Amino acid sequence: MNLPQGLYSPGLWVAALIALAASLFQPAQQLLPDALARIPVSPILIAIVIGLLLAGIARTRPTWEPGLSLAAGPLLKLAVMLIGLRLSLGQAGSLGLYALPLVAAALISGLGLAWLLGRMFRVGTKLTALLAVGSAICGASAIAATAPALRPRAEETAYALACVALIGLAATIAYPWLLNLWLADGGQAGFVMGAAIHDTAQVTGAAILYEQTFNDPDVVASATVTKLLRNLSMLVVIPLVVFLASRGDPGNGSRPAFPLFILGFVALAGVRTAGDYLAGGHPAWDGFLSAASVASAFLFAMAMAAIGMGIRLTALRSIGIMPGVVAFLTAVGMGGVALAVVFLLG
Repeated sequence: MNLPQGLYSPGLWVAALIALAASLFQPAQQLLPDALARIPVSPILIAIVIGLLLAGIARTRPTWEPGLSLAAGPLLKLAVMLIGLRLSLGQAGSLGLYALPLVAAALISGLGLAWLLGRMFRVGTKLTALLAVGSAICGASAIAATAPALRPRAEETAYALACVALIGLAATIAYPWLLNLWLADGGQAGFVMGAAIHDTAQVTGAAILYEQTFNDPDVVASATVTKLLRNLSMLVVIPLVVFLASRGDPGNGSRPAFPLFILGFVALAGVRTAGDYLAGGHPAWDGFLSAASVASAFLFAMAMAAIGMGIRLTALRSIGIMPGVVAFLTAVGMGGVALAVVFLLG
């Protein structure tokens, strides 16, 4: 995608206006009567809802596409990278050790359930493979990395992407509320989100929604570290899935690309570590971290609005409902397994 074209596209500015409106909603809410002012509403949730409401209009505005792609792609990755400034490498390492069992459980349950259910419901092998990697690893990114090597039909790729988007958006909205009821703190909720929700954007969106709604900052760090560990598994899991799904179909030898924004996240966590050591407690450093946090939240709101406007339901109708059932049951199973592991680990 051409960056200047995306910058000047109306779609980018529509996403920015939605993010601005979503960000201003909470201050405006305080002007309402007390009963309404106390209702916990997150800017991320507002951005998702507005984006979904505008999806029909966005579909008829092709000039919006470059800007929406910029918001849901590079700017989203920048938002994820900026989260690296919210935790030091020491924190990331300790959270990662705790998250490893959850990541293993997510991979095993996601891949296993998708393959088992796909065979039970007689879903095509390649579509099942796309649903498996999309559910178990990193949503749309895993599907996009797998499709060129697997070479499925275009409608199969679109179907898998639609399932990940719709189920992931539902999880983004529902998980913060459910996990707040079921778990003791935001750190635990973040681990479950990172292990069970599909896409990186959806995980971080759900975590920020939880943080903004329930005022618990621990959720973002644990969710992000868990999700990025899942993303790293794509280097091994996707080639294996492609090999298994394409046996007997010669010519599928492409290698999936490594998600470089993970390196950016780690690099900025290193910046946070060095900054805390050299300038910890200094007003300028604290102001920088605060500004980065605000920028990350705003970019996430833009990305979620853009993703909401990109949802297309037509791909679901052309193939039928059973692959969608596989995707839904796999997502529910992964959530249940993640919740069980967190309960067991305390």
